[in-house]
Amino acid sequence: MSVISMSRKGDLLSGLIVSITGLLFLLSTIGIKRPRIGLGSAGFPRLVTVCLIVCGVILALRALLSKRVVVKPSRIDTRFVLNLVGLVASFVLYLYLLKKLGFLITTAPLLFFAMYVFGYRKHFMNVVLSVITSLLIYYVFTVVFKVPLPRFSL
Repeated sequence: MSVISMSRKGDLLSGLIVSITGLLFLLSTIGIKRPRIGLGSAGFPRLVTVCLIVCGVILALRALLSKRVVVKPSRIDTRFVLNLVGLVASFVLYLYLLKKLGFLITTAPLLFFAMYVFGYRKHFMNVVLSVITSLLIYYVFTVVFKVPLPRFSL
């Protein structure tokens, strides 16, 4: 008889959550109009969400097919749960503020918070990387791909 370990359960649950989240985001792009030429505003989000779904399915399948058996019960890591809840809340807030404040103003703080949550504690470098990354992404999408991103509108 095989017992699923906590890490396998966590991987299975994480894989399912990532896959479902990717599917929901993919479904949310259905209403975006397709351009006559080029990638368009829906192309990149669809690519990312498909990759998200694939990664989630792979994680879930790895957990199901893993032969590791661990009987030792482990306790829930409350710090991990708080970080996960904080990230989800920050993404929801990001999506809410994106249309009002624009891409550049909302993306840099989101990136800063994500880096902090993942353990990178050099605050000055976090600020620099967040701002540069936001500017670079904005440039690539607006200039190279010709995809309009939300601008400040208050």
